[in-house]
Amino acid sequence: MRKLASTFCLLLTMAGSAMAQTTPTAEAVMDKYLAAIGGKDLVKGITDLRVDMSSDFNGNPIMITRKSKAPNKFAMVVNANGMEVMKMTSDGSKVSMGGMQGNRTIEGAEAQPMILQSMLFPEVRAAEAGIKSTVAGTEKVNGKDAYKVVHTSSDGSVSWTDFYDADSGLKVQTISKQRMGRGGNEVEQTTTYSDYKDFKGLKYPTVIAQLGGGQQRQMTVDKVKFNEGTKDSEFAAN
Repeated sequence: MRKLASTFCLLLTMAGSAMAQTTPTAEAVMDKYLAAIGGKDLVKGITDLRVDMSSDFNGNPIMITRKSKAPNKFAMVVNANGMEVMKMTSDGSKVSMGGMQGNRTIEGAEAQPMILQSMLFPEVRAAEAGIKSTVAGTEKVNGKDAYKVVHTSSDGSVSWTDFYDADSGLKVQTISKQRMGRGGNEVEQTTTYSDYKDFKGLKYPTVIAQLGGGQQRQMTVDKVKFNEGTKDSEFAAN
């Protein structure tokens, strides 16, 4: 009986070792993603990115332009019926938001979640920013296995989760916390990415769907451009 118990313990140990060996590190998962979208060298060489998207709100056409600049500057402008209805900019230290309800600037800890999660290709820059990435197993996304990678800031105050398809390596989903409105509560937001297409060597998802705060939105990516020499002034506060 003792020998039988020892045998089962050995088998369990071997099974555990096999499972550990088949689970890649976060770095390996992210490297596979970078290879899938064009290669690490190409992505590391991208210093600015512009994405033009289209959507609709209550049947009205919406145009969204998002610009990013390494390492953590971003700007987003939303136009409806030819009129600018919202603008958000960040110089990497604070976030400025303007729209029909007035302007607002957030700084410090309140701005950090948005700044870190909007980093240009965090897969090549997160470690430099002190962000720790770990694999927390696999989950099904759209019926397929995906590696669940949790990213956490150095002080532990900010975290979000990316899911990378186990076969293709492509990022298929992000789950994060977003603050809704001035002084609003944080709500969970799920973003899914699909229909990757090639834009001069860079593969980028052309269908982006967001679910959060009781609202669901889908955006179609129409154009992706990079290394256009975007100026820092485009990310200044409103």
